[in-house]
Amino acid sequence: MNDMSGYVITIVAFSFFILCPRMGAMINILDKNTSFPLYWLVIIGTLGSVPLLFLMAWIIKQCGLLAGLALAVLTDLLAAVVLKSVSTKAAVETFIIAVFVVVGNRIATLITAKFF
Repeated sequence: MNDMSGYVITIVAFSFFILCPRMGAMINILDKNTSFPLYWLVIIGTLGSVPLLFLMAWIIKQCGLLAGLALAVLTDLLAAVVLKSVSTKAAVETFIIAVFVVVGNRIATLITAKFF
């Protein structure tokens, strides 16, 4: 595989990772618990997330995956705190999803370590 096709595959995979079940769950929570127009939420929220994605990538490169996940959990907790003013239910659901993501990542790492 040449470098260009490897780059394209990597970019496509990253795009698919961003559009993940967790993101679907979060969009659903926000859609059900706020009156903000959904498509504007997606556009503005995506633009707002770009600096955070760069920060997480930098932290992972400098400090490792756990530090990057710590930032992700922190931002989820911040989202839960902010959402509490709109909906306590949305805040609690956000927190629960964050916990499952971290636990799921750890379990996936342990399982794949047995096979690869």
